[in-house]
Amino acid sequence: MSEKKVLKDSFGRIVTYLRLSITDRCNFRCFYCKPIKDFKYLPHSEMLSFEELYFLLATLKNHGIKKVRLTGGEPFVKHGFMDFLSEVTKIIPSVHITTNGYFLKNEIDTLVKIGIKSINISLDTLSPDKFVEITKVNALDRVLKGIKATANTNITTKINTVIMKKNINEITTLISFANNLRIPIRFIELMPISSEVRKEFVSEKTVKEIIKKEYKMNREQLSFGIGPSIYYTVEKEGEKGIVGFISAITHNFCESCDKIRITSDGKLRVCLASDEEVSLKKEIQKKDEKELINAIRRALDKKPEKHNMNIYEHKTDKAMFQIGG
Repeated sequence: MSEKKVLKDSFGRIVTYLRLSITDRCNFRCFYCKPIKDFKYLPHSEMLSFEELYFLLATLKNHGIKKVRLTGGEPFVKHGFMDFLSEVTKIIPSVHITTNGYFLKNEIDTLVKIGIKSINISLDTLSPDKFVEITKVNALDRVLKGIKATANTNITTKINTVIMKKNINEITTLISFANNLRIPIRFIELMPISSEVRKEFVSEKTVKEIIKKEYKMNREQLSFGIGPSIYYTVEKEGEKGIVGFISAITHNFCESCDKIRITSDGKLRVCLASDEEVSLKKEIQKKDEKELINAIRRALDKKPEKHNMNIYEHKTDKAMFQIGG
């Protein structure tokens, strides 16, 4: 691909990865994703249509995007999502999904046929009561069935666990669950988007200390799909597996960032930690490829070298469900 076709920021980082939210709706209400008491969903009329998304994806593919992760909210609540997936894989074959797992058991056979590359499934607890406390939904059994069904396919499957004081006593139990399914589990530091969330923060260092009391840990050069996770093998008598860490607060990985985010209403975020957004809706609706790419390039020129997010001071105007998780 020619230099003119590549999307690059002012620090020379080449963008190859799009995280695309197709809806802000979700059937769960996890406290760290929806901390706003009186939140409002976007009107459907403000969201990009599937046709507009096809144009966006085709344009970005022409300018170096090689992989796309589809998120929400919860992407499976979007009417027509499965048909949309079939079309997306014709545009960008490397399609990945992040989901709460609620719908997977019923859709997994179709997802295999479509050719989805990887699925990340959120699971913060194995306790039914705590699951309700975190998500406000009594659905743990259904999510576990979805995880097990996905793990039995050729789709790369990973569990995503947000670490917090609420589940710190389940760290090794969750690892054993993932190990028994022979899939990686990744521990993700909380994003400090509200005071309620901030008080639940637990660092990667604390989680490692807990793991090392029960498992041997070794740093490994492993990759499962896409993303910035740092992986370790964990092993004890009769059990072994893979544990990953995504620790944006305590272990900044901005130097290798190759990602942009686009929200369901067509706003580009070049950095998750910044509230700066650029609306691409006008260019997308006009199907003006040149102006769309120019708008993205202007935004990339303002992409910071690294974020300054910390657990004590970070403030944001939006919750995670509004910016694509």
